[in-house]
Amino acid sequence: MKKSIMFFAVLITLSITVFSFMNWNDSEADQLATLVIEDSTIDTQSKEKINKKIDAGFIYGVGPRFRPITKRDLDNINFFSDYIGEEHSQRIVSYKSLSVIILDGDKKTDVRETSKNGFFTTSQIKLLQSSPYSTNILIWAEYQGKNKITGELEDTHWTPYLTIVPEKQAMFLSGKKTLIRYLNEKSKEVRINVQADKIKPAKLFFTVTKNGTIENVKIDRTSGYPLIDKTMIELITNLSGKWESAKNFKGEKVDQELVISFGTIGC
Repeated sequence: MKKSIMFFAVLITLSITVFSFMNWNDSEADQLATLVIEDSTIDTQSKEKINKKIDAGFIYGVGPRFRPITKRDLDNINFFSDYIGEEHSQRIVSYKSLSVIILDGDKKTDVRETSKNGFFTTSQIKLLQSSPYSTNILIWAEYQGKNKITGELEDTHWTPYLTIVPEKQAMFLSGKKTLIRYLNEKSKEVRINVQADKIKPAKLFFTVTKNGTIENVKIDRTSGYPLIDKTMIELITNLSGKWESAKNFKGEKVDQELVISFGTIGC
């Protein structure tokens, strides 16, 4: 019973973290949006040429790379079943392995700890806790479980991807919606005549420093259009709006890496 209560508490904390980050304050949104629109030099004829499929939802994500989890949340997860929930964990009969793997971007590294059961070992917990903010992690569990429909045993796996985030995440003070609107408006010109089936899901990484400045802007995954990639880098690098720095559980300001997902929707 205590484990269930602890698990649901972790889930509620995660939900609040995600909800808070995804609903930044937009009280100052109009000022930046108006500036963007007035500054636009795209003529009416050019605007009509823009592929509507590309224009709608071109920027579709701003936030941590994967599902956010704080270090305090990690303190409450000692078993894989704590993470996936009781309903699913009850179908697991036996574990083959449970690995905590540090990622470099989306790629697995050799920095990992593996056990043969569903318990997170001391080494695995130490690896999680010692990883700095913005570290991307893969939890790879291989096990034998009962099929939800047939009830028969089958070999399967579950691979949750996580990003360790500060207890209070970085925020764009004019609001997330304003930021997305700005990036959409200012990138329109370079998206003229771009084919919807040709552009790729792209990822732009940048760091909001403890001083509220932007650093380490880079394309991790290209859109397939170099000019679009270059424009996105320039827009974030030269963004005039202010950021509120992230804070850890002590209230200390810390750096946080964020990711802008653009192009077509992808993982």
